[in-house]
Amino acid sequence: MPVIQWLQLPQEVLLHIFTYLSPAEKANVRATCSYLRTLVDHPSLWRNSVIVFKSIRIFNARFWDTLQSRKISSVEVTRVTLKQFKKITSSLPDLTSVTMDSCLKGEILQGLRPLVNLQRLHLTDCSNVTDQDIFSEIALFQQLTHLSLCGVSFSGVLPLTSIILLKNLYSLSLHSKEGTVPERALQYILFRLPKLRELSLAVGNMNKWKLSLCFNVPDNFVSTAEEQPCISRLQLHKLELMNSGSASLSNNAFDQLSTLKSVCLRHYNYLQHEEFIETLLTKLPQLTELRIEWASPFVPIMSPICSKLEKLSVVGTKISNATLSWISKSAVQLKCLNLNFSYGYDEEMVKSFPRLFPHLQNLYLSNNRLNEEALVVLANLYSLRVLDISNNLHLNPEAILAFRKITSNRIGLILERPIESVKYCCW
Repeated sequence: MPVIQWLQLPQEVLLHIFTYLSPAEKANVRATCSYLRTLVDHPSLWRNSVIVFKSIRIFNARFWDTLQSRKISSVEVTRVTLKQFKKITSSLPDLTSVTMDSCLKGEILQGLRPLVNLQRLHLTDCSNVTDQDIFSEIALFQQLTHLSLCGVSFSGVLPLTSIILLKNLYSLSLHSKEGTVPERALQYILFRLPKLRELSLAVGNMNKWKLSLCFNVPDNFVSTAEEQPCISRLQLHKLELMNSGSASLSNNAFDQLSTLKSVCLRHYNYLQHEEFIETLLTKLPQLTELRIEWASPFVPIMSPICSKLEKLSVVGTKISNATLSWISKSAVQLKCLNLNFSYGYDEEMVKSFPRLFPHLQNLYLSNNRLNEEALVVLANLYSLRVLDISNNLHLNPEAILAFRKITSNRIGLILERPIESVKYCCW
């Protein structure tokens, strides 16, 4: 058969090949000829890309034309002036996602107005903007589906209630500077956002009853002619609570949260209080994912609980052999176990994982002490497909090579991760 030059392949095939390239590799291919430059700039190759702007003073007209041809839809912006931000919004009219990673000012928020298709907005530092300015601008984007506000200070109830105008909101994150959210205002909006499925709150200064009130059907404390109807039940699928000093919730709150499939507890101080973890597994029948990150340890008191849990993360948190054994009996179908940066259990417990968690498909043991003998035993996890043993100083290349031979390379090993702080920092 005649030899076919790879440039003679159909464009659809080349585009598919290019989807596996990193941005740097795409740049190298793009620099070879005009034909490949046109292909590399095809919007399909940049659909999920995020352009990070640290400074836009050095970019010329050709740069902006290139981004327009790629139909870039997501950007992350650091410190920029209003004039510079207007340049971004005018040059990239197709933007649907914006992350502003800088100290905001009210005038910068006004620069968002041309983005009529904006669906995702993440403001990482709202400490220099009043909540009135923030919510008066955000209320203009009624097509928003994802909203995240960090470092916001709440002056009262009314500014926050304007969120009810975002009828399509699917995900909402409110991380306040003071560690509290006006519970009456939050209660009001949660029951007037029928499409809301994901909620993240920093609740450091909210006690059990204030937090529980947010998830109870509200009374008529605000009444206007345009008031939206109140839904009878929340339909949340994912809940994240951060920096809490009060773990538990009321029975009425748990009843409203019965549709939850994923719960994350980050920087939680009192997991042992009122047997909170056991209560979560008991009161939330649809829960399949539980994440405990940089939190206080917990020791189960109750007998094992039959749950649907499939994913468990215990990151940067002490967890004992006894607790892991209890989890194996309470989550018999566990498929993903993340113990990155965790401690409190020994290598003998790791050796028992094939017996305790026979259905594991993903296991993460980054920054944990793991010797060669324990690694070999993990080869008996026959459903395992991903194993993270990064940043482990006790495994030499020979041990890793032996593991690959034993498993016939059926398990993807993660051997390196950037050494950086993984603690999630927010207000």
